[in-house]
Amino acid sequence: MASETSQAGVSLWRRISESLLEDIRTGVLKNGEQLPADVAIAQRFGVNRHTVRRAVGHLQSEGILRVEHGRGTFVVSDVLEYRLGETTRFTANLLQNHRAPNRSVVELKDLPAPAAVAQSLDMESGDACVLLTVLGQADGVPISLGHNYFPAARLPKLHEAFRQQSVDRPQEISITQALRSVGIDTYRRRQTRLAARLPTLEEARLLRMARTQPIIETESVDVGGERNVPVTYARTCFRADRLQFVVSD
Repeated sequence: MASETSQAGVSLWRRISESLLEDIRTGVLKNGEQLPADVAIAQRFGVNRHTVRRAVGHLQSEGILRVEHGRGTFVVSDVLEYRLGETTRFTANLLQNHRAPNRSVVELKDLPAPAAVAQSLDMESGDACVLLTVLGQADGVPISLGHNYFPAARLPKLHEAFRQQSVDRPQEISITQALRSVGIDTYRRRQTRLAARLPTLEEARLLRMARTQPIIETESVDVGGERNVPVTYARTCFRADRLQFVVSD
């Protein structure tokens, strides 16, 4: 049997987990289907059963497989349906899927607005903006990483609202509640763009995924207030293996 590290320096268990994930993505292994026995997988890849168990354990920790003692290992069958529309909300989407949502702060800071951010928020390039980076999870499994930009002059107390939330409810950061606290009672999605790409090293680390797995990135602008001015520009990457988008009117 091969050792746990391949000649290319990549752990064999990780290569096996990526191959199994590809089988799931392409339908070779279908939702709810039972995996072959460890010995059969070991023979397929020319490794020992310990290496197979490590690969399976990794996919189990990612919420992709579930182990039923006495029965076997099965592909998790419930992929999230994430609805995109005028009132797209992370928490509401997860609750509709009967999942426990949480969002935690990765970064909160003030910075000069990059050109693309300034254009989307109807600001001058270099004007002050607030950047809130949040990690979204469903039942403890990371599914999204969002970089959210807000116009600091237009929403002067927003940074403090997010800072207070991170102290009071560090796993329940709510953009809707923060905007409401500074006078934006309602806001709506003006536009959303979608693109597929591979994650960066940092994105893969935070989302607990391989860099060979694709992500779907959304780029969006939300408007609110009496004059429907831009209040949020966001770039959010989602794990493509954990959800599918549904576009609603």
